[in-house]
Amino acid sequence: MSEQAPVVGPGEEEGVWHIRGGFPAPRPAGATFRADGVEDLTYSNPYRLDIERVWFDGKVVYAIESGEVEIAFDEQRTAVGNKVAQEYQIVYGVDLDERGKLRDGAGPERVDGQYNIYDSVPGMDAYSPLWQFNFVVVPRDYEANTIRSEADCLASGYPILKSTIVEN
Repeated sequence: MSEQAPVVGPGEEEGVWHIRGGFPAPRPAGATFRADGVEDLTYSNPYRLDIERVWFDGKVVYAIESGEVEIAFDEQRTAVGNKVAQEYQIVYGVDLDERGKLRDGAGPERVDGQYNIYDSVPGMDAYSPLWQFNFVVVPRDYEANTIRSEADCLASGYPILKSTIVEN
């Protein structure tokens, strides 16, 4: 992109913008998702962060994980003092201890190719940048990406193990 004067002046501190070549411009209204149900996103990833595909309500969105955080939970594994969103991971098995943490650092036995599932996206009341993991335990004959939404998880009839693992 050739150098040009920014469309958004330097006196404007924030706004709904897109940025190309370092220049902010107002973000025009448009569809959030392409016709095939994938988030219509352009992102240059200047810091080379790991990006993952996740399901939200049967559509593919992109997410960046910033690491695990410790927060307080009550006996029902409900966050205390923090708003958390729900993330579902489809697994063949997982071993959680009495605190809802992975036992002895062993990871869950994930279904290859299955995207994780979010209950919300930015702009929704349920959204939070903190994600509490719920493990949906499926049989070995489960086909990856058959479950694509929180509603699918809840209606599946498969056991859902609520953890106290939270990622940002």
